[in-house]
Amino acid sequence: MSVIQGLKEYMLKQAKLDRIIRWGIKWSMWPVHLVTSCCGVEVAHTSAPVFDAERWGVLPFNTMRQTNVILVEGTITRKMAKVLKWVYEQMPEPKFVIAMGACAVRGGLFWNSYHVVQVDTIVPVDAYIPGCPPTPEAVIRAFFMVGNKILGKPGPEVKPVKVDLTPYLPQPKPAAKPAAKPAAPAKPAAAPTAAATQAQPA
Repeated sequence: MSVIQGLKEYMLKQAKLDRIIRWGIKWSMWPVHLVTSCCGVEVAHTSAPVFDAERWGVLPFNTMRQTNVILVEGTITRKMAKVLKWVYEQMPEPKFVIAMGACAVRGGLFWNSYHVVQVDTIVPVDAYIPGCPPTPEAVIRAFFMVGNKILGKPGPEVKPVKVDLTPYLPQPKPAAKPAAKPAAPAKPAAAPTAAATQAQPA
């Protein structure tokens, strides 16, 4: 019996097929980038010779129908939230979401803007990458975290904590009250007429 034939029989008879499928998905994570900020520069470094993320199975694609990971980079506004949902719905199952950078995690500099929404309120997020911008090592580490999640291995459940920074921001000064109008001068009393003087008793 050849080695290949023996491995084939082992995979079909003894190993669990679901485990094999999960193993293949872990090493075939193909991300699509949803870039609205500057973190995309660091993603390009992950494919450079120093880091070479492709050796871990991370191969970027341009069409969301061929990917299983969406990498959200930058602030998501109400207008971009529709695009994020549209891209996520076109990806085949199983699919995963990674929020990269401070803007994608909690809004970044625009955290208190009326037009900014959180990524995890639009689509389920599987991994968060803090930083402004994150390092290429952090990006690769996030893919490993998603890979361990695919295999069912326990990992740290890291979720961003919302911090209220309002007390540390300059508060607007209260509007000055308008000055009160000066009271009108009192009119002088009219002098009594001659007829009224004669009518008075002595």
